[in-house]
Amino acid sequence: MKLVKLGGSVITNKKGAGGGRGEGPRFCAGVTRRLLKEIRDCGEKLIIVTGAGSFGHVKAKKHSLKEGYREDSQWDGFVDVSRDVRRLNLAVLDEGLRLGMRLVSVPPSVSVLLADGSIHYLDEGVFRRYLSAGIIPVTFGDVALDTTRRFSICGGDALMERLAAVFSAERAVFVSDIDGIRVGEEGRPAHQFSAMDISRITPSRGPRGEDVTGGIAEKARMALAMAAAGTEVVILNGKRKGRLLEALKGGEPAGTWFRRP
Repeated sequence: MKLVKLGGSVITNKKGAGGGRGEGPRFCAGVTRRLLKEIRDCGEKLIIVTGAGSFGHVKAKKHSLKEGYREDSQWDGFVDVSRDVRRLNLAVLDEGLRLGMRLVSVPPSVSVLLADGSIHYLDEGVFRRYLSAGIIPVTFGDVALDTTRRFSICGGDALMERLAAVFSAERAVFVSDIDGIRVGEEGRPAHQFSAMDISRITPSRGPRGEDVTGGIAEKARMALAMAAAGTEVVILNGKRKGRLLEALKGGEPAGTWFRRP
């Protein structure tokens, strides 16, 4: 079993965050279609997870959904974000259908239960039934009910980690818009990442000059945990043609790799 996360940084246009109607400029249809074609051509049994990118994030932050319930008006934000990320999910499915793929949506809002922001329950049976029918489940970053906070955010990375454990995945491919995690003073992408490299991650600057390395460091810690549990992990650049296909066929394309020590 293999897992693929199509990151929001590569299948959506972040500059379109919060703007436009429908998919508009926010959805990168061409890149998504090419990545799905590579998935189709690999011939492997797998599950797809997609990030939200410019879909959902702005509204989720506006309504403070990650922190959970504070006032009743947040439910309006909950259903709005749910609708927005489904819009992206359907756009991805549309591209897959054009390629002759059999894909089905599995929304976390109805298949996941959170507890204090972490996945408490995932309906693995629905994934297994679709896989046994030869259909690829496509799940995604979404809002979900929470036993402690009433609701929170179920992110794509958390889904990848949980699915890897449930299905004993042999390989998990995180498709992003970067060549890997940069480390050291020269900031070169690390090919093989270890726990010692966490403190060596090269600071990355956001549009306002702030250090936004925190998110990359958390992703690296999660990937190390997945690798320690037996799932080989790679973060690669989906804008480089053929890298995803090579990784799914068992090759070792350029990217940052995490393996069991």
